[in-house]
Amino acid sequence: MTKHITIFLWAALLLGLLSCGQNPDYERSAQQLAGRLVPGHEKDFIFTLVPAENDYFELKQHGDQIEIQGNNGVSMARGLNHYLRHYCHASVSWCGNNLSGIPDTLPRIASPLRIEASQPFRYYLNYCTYSYSMAFWGWEEWEQEIDRMALQGINLPLMAVNSQYAVWQNTLKRLGYTDDEIFAFLPGAGYEAWWLMGNLEGFGGPVSQAFIDRQTDLQKKMLRRMRELGMQPVFQGFYGMVPNSLKEKFPQAHILEQGEWCTYQRPAFLDPNDPLFDSIADIYYDEQKRLFGDALYFAGDPFHEGGQTEGIDVKAAATKILQAMRRISPKAVWILQGWQHNPMPSLMEGLKQGDAIILDLMACERPQWGGIPSSMFYKPEGHMYHNWIWCALPNFGGKTGLHGKMSSYASGPVFAKHHPLGKNLCGIGAAPEGIGTIPVVYDMVYDMAWRNDSLNVTDWLREYTHYRYGEADSACNRAWEILARTIYECHNEAGGPVESYICARPADTIKHVSAWGNAEIFYDPDQVVTAWETMYASRNKFRNSDTYRYDLVDLTRQVLSDYLKALHRQAVAAFQHHDAPRFTRLSARMLDIIRDDDRLLSTRKEFYVGTWIGEAEKAGTNPQEKKRFVANAKRQITTWTDYDSELHDYAHKEWGGLMRDLYLPRWEAWVNYKLALLKGEPAREPDYFGLEKAWVTSDKTYDEGPSGDSIAIIEELYKQYIGEIRQTYKNI
Repeated sequence: MTKHITIFLWAALLLGLLSCGQNPDYERSAQQLAGRLVPGHEKDFIFTLVPAENDYFELKQHGDQIEIQGNNGVSMARGLNHYLRHYCHASVSWCGNNLSGIPDTLPRIASPLRIEASQPFRYYLNYCTYSYSMAFWGWEEWEQEIDRMALQGINLPLMAVNSQYAVWQNTLKRLGYTDDEIFAFLPGAGYEAWWLMGNLEGFGGPVSQAFIDRQTDLQKKMLRRMRELGMQPVFQGFYGMVPNSLKEKFPQAHILEQGEWCTYQRPAFLDPNDPLFDSIADIYYDEQKRLFGDALYFAGDPFHEGGQTEGIDVKAAATKILQAMRRISPKAVWILQGWQHNPMPSLMEGLKQGDAIILDLMACERPQWGGIPSSMFYKPEGHMYHNWIWCALPNFGGKTGLHGKMSSYASGPVFAKHHPLGKNLCGIGAAPEGIGTIPVVYDMVYDMAWRNDSLNVTDWLREYTHYRYGEADSACNRAWEILARTIYECHNEAGGPVESYICARPADTIKHVSAWGNAEIFYDPDQVVTAWETMYASRNKFRNSDTYRYDLVDLTRQVLSDYLKALHRQAVAAFQHHDAPRFTRLSARMLDIIRDDDRLLSTRKEFYVGTWIGEAEKAGTNPQEKKRFVANAKRQITTWTDYDSELHDYAHKEWGGLMRDLYLPRWEAWVNYKLALLKGEPAREPDYFGLEKAWVTSDKTYDEGPSGDSIAIIEELYKQYIGEIRQTYKNI
């Protein structure tokens, strides 16, 4: 049974690739990727397309050239990545590239190497990624990202977000909406994800027509490149989400209010069993196809994180939603997010085997597929008879912080594949809410998509450090071994990085920074200090390695963040014992750490708030829009919305500039408040939301960009803190 399902999926994927482009030149696309990645070496590679039932690549020596065979552009790109990593000890990531050490004469391949993908699909992205990380990207950022996707072998990326402004604008025009009514429905840049998931409408807008046109043109470029490489982009489907105002235009239709999501009024839901549904769906898909061409895969979740189902025949609705997709694309497959109670059993019962693929979004820590009863998302029925993809979700909100569960990445997909409830597994993927952090996790997850057995984490990390830094190094190996069994081996299901007190609204007791997060350390922080100490020992050897510098900055940031928690506990104890001198000393040291951390993080674009704000300003198409987008960018990482709510600090970041201009003033206000109380002076608890709102609306710019020598600052901080931290942890 499983074998037949797999053959069907490979065939469906091949059919989709052929239907979305006229004979794409995969060899040329792979050659061009090599030229972008390693300019000057592109002629050293020969890319050869060889059709095959399963995705594969083969490396072999061809005279003085390296020949990379594959059955499509993505497979050949994965082959190129394998060669660069394991023969040239070079690599590409969001968090630094290691490409400068590639020799003029490329290493030879002693004997041919062939590797097949273990599953038909390698999925990538989350709706939230588009808002938390990609909201303001242009083609420069997207071209690099698509290259990285191809190098990992990703062939099923979620591409549902950028395109929807124009699709909905054109759809609503055909339904009699005015321009003002349409723009009131469309959200501003930075909030599209929750609009498309049916959580809000209009917030952060309006957007200009010029921006809609920009996003439409950008999406066309993205789709063209993806299809050239052999990817199958996942489009947004029409699942019934409509403006609340549609009730006024079609009062006889069965349109239901969906209540609130985190205090936002959700868009309304048009019952798919109502005749109006088919009419709007046909318009929607017609407009989407006209703009962006054919698609085989469509995403969309009718009742994501809540919503009202009363009065709706959900099983019949599921059938109607799929039928609408298949009127425009006869072989359409519905992509559903496996998250919390979604998709509900009644919805799955309305679909046949092969109609849908369910993304088990957090199979790494909260699996739904049924084989791990201890999971908080456990479903005894699993995904029933539906095909599904094992996904890692290692980050919420794009928060900074080391995090992972390497034992799960290393063996979870293999365990699921051989379990009776996991038999319909058809892919491996990653669905992070935010990207640009912890590159090790993504390399490990996507490596699992190209092997049939579990991997040994220690052995794998030795190879990783070799291609990440360019040379084998025993100290770095030792540091990563420690990190793998501590901070990268999370033992709870909360998921996402342990949140930093630096980013929290100050309080005597802090259990989390964001409402659904966790700030309690599950690992031994002293062991992370040992990893820091060990990696630091190689600083002279790797002083000029961009990837090493990034990793050492990130590890230093983690050590300082953890240490501030220990100081905070001691400071609170001193306050409770009315020990003003001790509280003064300890709280001053906390503030020192925030300043020092800010100085360090401001040396890297990946950790600098100006990078994010600069992208937002650049994306705006007129002065008013630039200002609005900058406010959206600042709001999203702080207050999230316009008023004080439980969403505050959900997407907090330990970023240079943000540390000194928001988090430091918040903690200074707390310290001054506590000192006033110790002195018996009248004091009012600080208005933290007021401080946050003031930063969002301020005209503060960050045009100066990142600056400073990361290694030099780390050397200074290491000498300043290592003994103190060791002694503190020893006394705890």
